[in-house]
Amino acid sequence: MVFKNLITATIAGILLCSASFAQTADKDAIKKICTAESQAYHDHDYNAFVQYHVQSADEQLAWNNPDGSYGFQTGWDSIGKGIKEWFQNEKKEDVKVVNDHFIFTIHNDMAFVAYNSNVQSASGKTTKLREYRTLLLTKGQWKILAVEAYIDHHSGK
Repeated sequence: MVFKNLITATIAGILLCSASFAQTADKDAIKKICTAESQAYHDHDYNAFVQYHVQSADEQLAWNNPDGSYGFQTGWDSIGKGIKEWFQNEKKEDVKVVNDHFIFTIHNDMAFVAYNSNVQSASGKTTKLREYRTLLLTKGQWKILAVEAYIDHHSGK
């Protein structure tokens, strides 16, 4: 009886450790994707930016504006076109993106992550954001399905 309990406990421990390792690997991959996607956005690098996205009709994008209003787009056709135009028309600044304070919810092939983003300009001013991403595991890769980015428009001034 003791031997049976020992084997059961050992197997349960191995399963818990492997699940924990998978969660850690997923969290690390998602952190890298979120940071790289944010940096590609600030670098106005469309080709890099799109590789992190699902690029489907289900994709969502939402943000806040300095005047207190908000914007949103639905579907990759609209989002991709809007991002490409933004990159072409807006002035690019050299910035460094640092993301921290990640909070994860991961279930099977879907993940939700919330985190702080600090965007430091070449002059040393930091703009603060609270960002949220919903990701899908697609062909073994995490891809972004939804973006919410809320800027503290009073920071960095």
